[in-house]
Parts: sequence; structure tokens; C-alpha cells
Amino acid sequence: MANKDTYFRADIARGGGVRVNRKEEVIEGFAVVTKGITHDERGEFDDIALDSVVELGNKVKAGVKSRFGHPNMSSTALGTFLGRAKNFRRDGDIVRADLHIDKTAHETPDGDLAGYVMNLAESDSQAFGSSMVIHWDEEFREEKTKAGEDLPPYIRVKKLMSVDIVDDPAANNGLFGMPFFSESVRPSAEMTAFLDKFLNQPESVEKVIAFLERYGVNKNKEEKKMPEEITMEKIKAEHSGLYDSIHALGVEEGVRKERERAVSILKKSKVFKDMSDIAVEAVENGATFENAVIKFQEKQLEGLQKASVPPLGPDAEEEPVKKQTTHLERARQYQKEHGCSTTDALKATADKRK
Repeated sequence: MANKDTYFRADIARGGGVRVNRKEEVIEGFAVVTKGITHDERGEFDDIALDSVVELGNKVKAGVKSRFGHPNMSSTALGTFLGRAKNFRRDGDIVRADLHIDKTAHETPDGDLAGYVMNLAESDSQAFGSSMVIHWDEEFREEKTKAGEDLPPYIRVKKLMSVDIVDDPAANNGLFGMPFFSESVRPSAEMTAFLDKFLNQPESVEKVIAFLERYGVNKNKEEKKMPEEITMEKIKAEHSGLYDSIHALGVEEGVRKERERAVSILKKSKVFKDMSDIAVEAVENGATFENAVIKFQEKQLEGLQKASVPPLGPDAEEEPVKKQTTHLERARQYQKEHGCSTTDALKATADKRK
């Protein structure tokens, strides 16, 4: 058995039979994974694999995190947080679970994601799909096909990282729920939209094929010549108009990206308390959006840690007492055990208000 030691995003599972409980905000019985060989023939989910998904999913008391993504996003792309998948069970050749919507999904920066997903599940349950991200091993098989070829290995699920809900282009007129996608998911959605539109224009496809053929011929001719180093100085000297156009586009793109970075950091700081100074500092220092969020979280954790330390007074007990676990310590332990984000860990370990 070879240890893949890598993330693997499973095929999209669609099984119908989805029910939406609006009162409890639970999408019941959505398909997590289906028995069979994956589309890319990387491996096969058999009964053992399906049972492992059920077991691993139900081991996580808080539920397996679920995000909103796109069918073509990679295994490392992070979707927008949606809620937690619970109550994993077998339904014949399908593993099903219930998605408990998190209240934060109603108030994303781009709108009501929770309402969008519940509407999607109600309008066309067959189009409502999910995709797991797992850690896995391969179990190779000795048997062959009738043609003497190797059969795909069995997939042995070692860890269930997430169960992400994916939007379906056909169900949404090609819009893909675009506003709700995170920065790591949006490129795959935009590229899919472009390719779908492009491939629906046969004349465009023919033109591109002709261009590639000409390019291949010309490229072969160029490779026979002595290679000549092309520098920006050379372009500027010999093709000043082209240089000016490239430079102008570069400046415009740089300004646009810098504006987006600054606005996203300042918007995100409003989610936290008293973070305006840190947000301004992050913008001035050129910090990325991700690093700025980390600074917000660290500052929030620091405040929680200080608040959790009891003050010492003259009436303090002389005898040592058992140290109470702080919210921060509980959150860090939960994050270590469940592999989730700091924000999710803080939510999961917060004291329940009476």
C-alpha cells in the first residue's frame, strides 16, 4: 500500500433526495460520495472506503467543515465557510450527511450565501453536489481487466478534511454563484465560464486551432535560428510604442491590485473589534490580505488570553488550585485535533451562554 500523503479532491457527488429544513437551517441527506471508480480513474471507492467516510465523518463531534466552492477548484483551494456536515450514514452505494448552516453564512461580505445554497438545494436537488477533500492511501489490486490491464487501486481514506458544497453551472445559467467564491476559488470559476462561452463558438475554436498550427510552424523556424536575449531595454529601444503600452498596462494593473488589497484589509478589520490601527499599519507596510487577517486573529487571541487570567488579590488562596483551561488553550487544542482554522476553533470552544 503506497502512502500518497497528499490531499485529494473527490468527484462531485449528486444523489438527489435532498431536503431543506428552513426552521433549523439544515440541508438533510445530501450526497457526500458515491461508490465506484473516479472519473480520472485515479482510484475506486468501494464499500470499505464508504464505511471509512462514515466513521471519520462521525468522529468529529462538531461536524466536518463545509465550504462553498466550484466543481473545478483544486484540492487546496479554500471556499467560503458555509457550516458543518454531521450525521454521516450509508444509503446503499451513497454516503449521505446533513449540512448544518452556520449563521455567519448569512452575512458574508458578498451577501446571503446560506439563503443562496438553500434555494439551490430546493430548486434542483439533483444539481446540488458536494466534493470531499481527503488524505488517502492506495490499495493495489492483483486482479486485471479482461484486456489484461491493471485495475484502479482502492482508495483508503485516512482523514476527512472537508466536505465542500459545489455550485453547478447548468443550474444557475452560468453564473456559478460567482459573488460568493473566495479568492482561491474564483479563478477556476471564471476560467470555466470563459471556456464554456468560447467552446460554444465553433468559428472561434477553428481560428485558435489555425493560429496554433501557424505558431507551431513559426516556432520551429525560430528555434533553428541563434537564440537572442530579449530585454526590456531592447524592447524600449526598438519598439517604444509596445514598451509604452506594456508599461501603462502594468501600472494600471498594479494600481488596481493595490486598491483591492487595501479595501479588502480595511473591510475585514471591521469584523474584529478595535483593529483599525492594525489595518492601517498592514496597508502601509504592504502586508497581504492573508497576513493581515492573521494579525487580526493574533490580536484577538491576545485579548482573550489576557481576559482569561484571573487577577491576584490579598485574599488569594495559599494552597495551589487546579489551573483552569483558558478559551485560547481550548481553541488551540481543538485546532490541533480537528485541523480547522483559528476562527472555527474559537467558535467551537466558546462557552455557551445561558
